[in-house]
Amino acid sequence: MSIVQIVCLLAMLPFVFDALRRSGIEKARVDDVLIWAGLTALVFGILLLARDMPEGISLKYSGAAFLALTVGYCRALLSMTLLLLITQPWADMGLILLIDALLPTWLMLFVVRLTRQFLPANPFVFMLGCGFFGLFIVYAVQQSAGVFFPALLAGGPALDLLFSEQTGLRLLLAGGEATLEGMIITILVVYFPRAVMLFDDDYYLSRPM
Repeated sequence: MSIVQIVCLLAMLPFVFDALRRSGIEKARVDDVLIWAGLTALVFGILLLARDMPEGISLKYSGAAFLALTVGYCRALLSMTLLLLITQPWADMGLILLIDALLPTWLMLFVVRLTRQFLPANPFVFMLGCGFFGLFIVYAVQQSAGVFFPALLAGGPALDLLFSEQTGLRLLLAGGEATLEGMIITILVVYFPRAVMLFDDDYYLSRPM
């Protein structure tokens, strides 16, 4: 592990400890823990679908923004940290955690706050604005960062890679993942809203459409 990766890992630790402190694990109900565990297991299966393409291009799903919508920022960050520690190489772990755990969970929370601030209090705003378009925006930023920053730290042609076929393929993957997870979010909001922590019933359902 390089000095840069160690610095990235150290930078990540305060966020993980803060998420653990604010996650409410000690007060969580059994069914909430089961929902958290089940959604984490779903994302674990998504992470296992990574594929290596020709010319060294690696395509992988994320699931981080989806977890942020469903179990909240703190629990999503903890779940993603654990899953990435299990599935990703330790030599690059510091940067991986920043890009694939912290960045998408924080961005998803930011997107939800923006929609609540500037868009009507309508369930369809949440399902479409956060569940489809919001997920795509977050994953597009994450996938682009996953191309740019590793190349930058390695001293490679970061900008050339950012505007290369590799980024295009990653954005296509982000679109597919956002569509699939957006449909899951829609089903959960309609039939099992308790499993979507960032969907606030009092805000989206108790105000005039």
